Amino acid sequence: MFEGTAQETGRRFFAALAEHLARALGVYAAMVTEYDARTGRARTLGFFAGDQRIDHHEYDVAGTPCGVVLRGAQYVHHPADAQQAFPDDEDLRRLDVVSYMGVPLHDARGAVLGHLAVMDRAPMTDEPRHLALFHLFARRAAAELQRLRDEAARGGAARADATAAPAGNGNGEQALAALAADFLAAEPYAIGNAEILGRSAALATLLRDVREVAPTDATVLLLGETGTGKELIARAVHEWSARRARPFVRVNCAAIAPSLIESELFGHEQGAFTGATRRRDGRFALAHRGTLLLDEVGELPLELQAKLLRVLQEGEFERVGSSATQRVDVRIVAATNRDLERAVERGEFREDLFYRLNVFPVRLPPLRERGDDVVLLADAFAARVAARLGRRVAPLDAEGARLLQAHHWPGNVRELQNVIERAVITARDGRLDVAHALGGTPASRAAGTPGLAEAADDRIRTVRELRELERNNVLRALDATGWRIAGPSGAAELLGMPASTLASRMKSLGIRRTPAPPA
Repeated sequence: MFEGTAQETGRRFFAALAEHLARALGVYAAMVTEYDARTGRARTLGFFAGDQRIDHHEYDVAGTPCGVVLRGAQYVHHPADAQQAFPDDEDLRRLDVVSYMGVPLHDARGAVLGHLAVMDRAPMTDEPRHLALFHLFARRAAAELQRLRDEAARGGAARADATAAPAGNGNGEQALAALAADFLAAEPYAIGNAEILGRSAALATLLRDVREVAPTDATVLLLGETGTGKELIARAVHEWSARRARPFVRVNCAAIAPSLIESELFGHEQGAFTGATRRRDGRFALAHRGTLLLDEVGELPLELQAKLLRVLQEGEFERVGSSATQRVDVRIVAATNRDLERAVERGEFREDLFYRLNVFPVRLPPLRERGDDVVLLADAFAARVAARLGRRVAPLDAEGARLLQAHHWPGNVRELQNVIERAVITARDGRLDVAHALGGTPASRAAGTPGLAEAADDRIRTVRELRELERNNVLRALDATGWRIAGPSGAAELLGMPASTLASRMKSLGIRRTPAPPA
């Protein structure tokens, strides 16, 4: 089975892959193997340990963590107990490693070709960015091994066609080094207990803007579709500023009844209105010397916009029911998915408030503009969900990655999280069924597209076409729910967005219900 599979250029590629992966993750050893299920033996195609490339090694996988990966076709992670878990594995003792991480390499039909593993002499966590890079290298290794096996099956000469396999030559080794370096240099960015994960040019531009504005006290306006992570970016502005030790306070302007927004923002005195049984500080007072995120700021009623403008200009306000002026020092970050300039033109948003908020606008790219980030995020989400549910899953295969990249993602990262959680829950034999998970998205059920149908249509769409796609999708959801916007089984729930967001999108897209003709 092994004879003639790994050609010379392929061996160089796998050796380079193992070395660059080990160096990028800072682990003692990394290896790529091919597997013969008939004999139960594996052979290393690339093996790097202790700062040196090691010659090929063939071994029986029984009683090894590699055997669990290969025979079970599943991701395996032993953070610190590898030798205890596999006491008969002499290689673990010889290398003096205590931690192990391995993942199977699948062909297009799902058969196990081999596996990729890393080992270390210290405990090894599966932090999301390292896990994403590990899975990315696994896909590269699987694709190259599949190509070599296909060529061997056709009886091809022992050569690497540069056009068919750019990874198999010297340039491929340089590409692997650059991939690892660029990936780790571009991310992650820790924000509290969360991370911003990705390496796309669009995300790099976003983070560069945030890094530039965060140390200042300038007001930031975050603009982006629902689910793009506006709150996470707002937290980044706070965490990367001099106010990081002070409070970060968030208020969703769309989630509060109009009659209560003033009290929520500025506080109230006891007895100021029915139900005001005690004095209460508002969000501005709570955020004193810190940062206040005004989420969905475009949903503020006009009468409240004037009072908000005063606080931004003068730094002072009065509690509801009080005549005493209170001064406050707050850095404002506002966020919206609405077109505020259009709202100003329609008289729905004050022009002076818009200019006061629009000091430093930051656009958050939708997921469909972030290229390979969707796959990196999916792998990281899958690992987290699997760990939470106590399951083991393999990384995305090539077809799953293709389907994710072809999807339109109207709900962006939030929608991707839901899809991947569904895929982990419905996984069979540790393999994610992305097609099934995408087929269950509310947008796909309501509209039939975008989703799997769009996978067959890879053409680039214009902004007008994308707007029309979104408009038709919202209309289908409204028709499917009898134009019920909020509540259970409403269009907002079907589309995976807040009812207030759907209402604003309907205004922006010019969607109004036409009265039924008289009977």
